[in-house]
Amino acid sequence: MICTRCAKCVRTVMIQLDLRNLNVQGNVCRVDCIDGDHFVDVILNDEVIDVNNIYSDRLVDEWQQVQTDRDKVLFYILSQIVYPNLDTPRADKFESLYAPVDEHDIVSLRWQKGKAVGFYTVKPTGTEIFSTKERYVMPTVDTAYIRSEYRNQGFGTEILSDVIARFPNEDIGFSKPISSSMLRILKTFLMSHKEYRLRFWEISDCDIGVSQQLIWCRLKKMVMK
Repeated sequence: MICTRCAKCVRTVMIQLDLRNLNVQGNVCRVDCIDGDHFVDVILNDEVIDVNNIYSDRLVDEWQQVQTDRDKVLFYILSQIVYPNLDTPRADKFESLYAPVDEHDIVSLRWQKGKAVGFYTVKPTGTEIFSTKERYVMPTVDTAYIRSEYRNQGFGTEILSDVIARFPNEDIGFSKPISSSMLRILKTFLMSHKEYRLRFWEISDCDIGVSQQLIWCRLKKMVMK
């Protein structure tokens, strides 16, 4: 097949994927380029899903909750392939690999000129943690990612606005550890939106009952050091 990155005919290998956690129906295969040693695309029921494609039905620049199988596959590509391999997380910035989402997690993609350029996920209130059997007491932003070439364009702040619009009357959690980049976004946002200083919480899923901490209090302590 023709590899879009190599721009020539190459040898490829197909790997069967199990995306039942995303409720993706049908046959899903990952295609890797053997000659170039990199990921190419995902094939969903004979449809090629390429994260670099422009999709004509997504030309409005906005956050949209994923609903179609194609969009779920695009989220999988961004979270499990592009992020770890091309924008490798850095431990010194409190970035980490993302575990697969749970069945009831809310997943939203950021569309820019027909391309999926980022995502964020939310654990809804009441979501059970398998290891502890505790439940999330508020909607909690669990993961967030913008492709490196689309950063510094305000998409991170848009995540906060989109979550607030989705849960207008609720406190909002952010999974611990909060990355350095997200913490900077939160600081800038809370500096100018005082009404949310008592509504944003840092939450550790290993011990929800005692781990809640107001993000604004944490930010103030950081400034005092």
